[in-house]
Amino acid sequence: METNPDFQQSANTLFPVADTTETDSKSGISETELTAFAGGNHYPKLLMRLLEGKSRHAGFNVWAMIFGIQWFFFRKLYLFGLFSVALESIAPLLFIALTAMAFGYLDRGAIIIITIVALIITRVIIGYMANIALCLKASHVIGKIDKLNKDNETHLRLIKRAGGVSVPSLLFVYLVVRLAFR
Repeated sequence: METNPDFQQSANTLFPVADTTETDSKSGISETELTAFAGGNHYPKLLMRLLEGKSRHAGFNVWAMIFGIQWFFFRKLYLFGLFSVALESIAPLLFIALTAMAFGYLDRGAIIIITIVALIITRVIIGYMANIALCLKASHVIGKIDKLNKDNETHLRLIKRAGGVSVPSLLFVYLVVRLAFR
């Protein structure tokens, strides 16, 4: 079997290798780039372990579990935020339907308990997927910016602008939720 000499293989095939020359990891992304993207020192260490293939998960994110869509929009992870809303909307209905099929008639108390259990399970899943979502976006954004071939200062500034947090997005979510439950 022939191999392509120009092909770089990542330790973790979930995340593509970016075209950078000096990096701290096998993934092609440096911890400095992750720090610029995440806007702090907590997430880069978790994400770097995932990118290097030292871990299969990026830890549990308590803030994402508690706040759900708000955390995703605050972190500019809009598609994952919408996915979390869909997951939280569909999961209780699915649990209720499956339980009703298994046991027949469900009274009001059983439906409430099933809904609460489904929402807790859903929020735990969201807590586990949050840092992975952040890593996926960081990998994608940094890879695109690396291809622009800018100087180091501009490179990090573009990464920081694409990542970080967005208070206006968070306020937008609160406004939409407020209007929806009026």
